[in-house]
Amino acid sequence: MPVILLAMLLLAQPAIILYDRAVMEAAAAEGCRMLETLAPGDEDAARAAVERRLDAIPDAPIFHSGGWAIELSGGEGQEYASVRIEHALEPLPLMGAGMGLLGLTGPGGLFTHDAFRQTEVVDAWVVESRLGADAEAWIGRWEEKA
Repeated sequence: MPVILLAMLLLAQPAIILYDRAVMEAAAAEGCRMLETLAPGDEDAARAAVERRLDAIPDAPIFHSGGWAIELSGGEGQEYASVRIEHALEPLPLMGAGMGLLGLTGPGGLFTHDAFRQTEVVDAWVVESRLGADAEAWIGRWEEKA
């Protein structure tokens, strides 16, 4: 029984970190999708979508400690859109000691990790097509067919 409990304790921290990572990656991807369609200067809507997605991570020190560092860049009319999310969490006691010995924790014994997503705003096939990235040309072509 003690071996099973120890194994469960040792698996809990990686599971928490992986859960956080999955939610952060999904939030960064959603933020990039929103940035691709928003005009420059309208990043507040993308930031709100990212923060809404990050609400899936419980506000408990072992899942999330402190605030979120969210960086948004790019948007419509630019080549790339990118989102970086960073946060810290407080490791479980036994894992925190091991992570500290390995140098994985920073000040205050917190483990920091981040997620980064970057996407092209306009796909290469669109730019290379006969009509290019001009939206009006695509609309005109569609209206010709109708």
